[in-house]
Amino acid sequence: PSDVSIPSALRDALENLVQPTSSALKSAGVLPLMNQLVNVADQIPLLIEEVADGARDFIPPPQAVRAAARRAYRARRTLLIQYENDGIDESEETEELLREAETIMRMKRPMIRIDLQRTVLQGGHATPLLAPPLKVATQAEGLLGEDTARDKLLYTQADATVEELVRWLEEGQL
Repeated sequence: PSDVSIPSALRDALENLVQPTSSALKSAGVLPLMNQLVNVADQIPLLIEEVADGARDFIPPPQAVRAAARRAYRARRTLLIQYENDGIDESEETEELLREAETIMRMKRPMIRIDLQRTVLQGGHATPLLAPPLKVATQAEGLLGEDTARDKLLYTQADATVEELVRWLEEGQL
């Protein structure tokens, strides 16, 4: 209840008691994991309710996603990465949808602009997944040289994706 008040001396004592454990859990990465777990657990009652009401498919239909994006997309900067050989890519459609969202938002707030960039890179749908673990890539680059390692381990295109993301983040000073 909002009318319950904890005396400051008790609050301070509890904080001093819990602080070392909290710091240790945070530095070990446990607290962020617990936070994610709580967020997932929060969704379980709604999921059970939906199943009880007869829901069998939890993938929203494309029309619902498009309508929600037009109505509610408010990111000020967006980077769409399209790959040349991706047969299921929807970057062009997504760009068009986000341009419509910007038009709708500008009706309400005329001074707002969305920085929407779409870039086309070599590769396919799985390109971002092809990079080996950083430790393996670093060792291979040390042994074979950067270019040869990227070529032999087939992560040249994944590396180009990272470079594009870094460029975009630095450009936005993020």
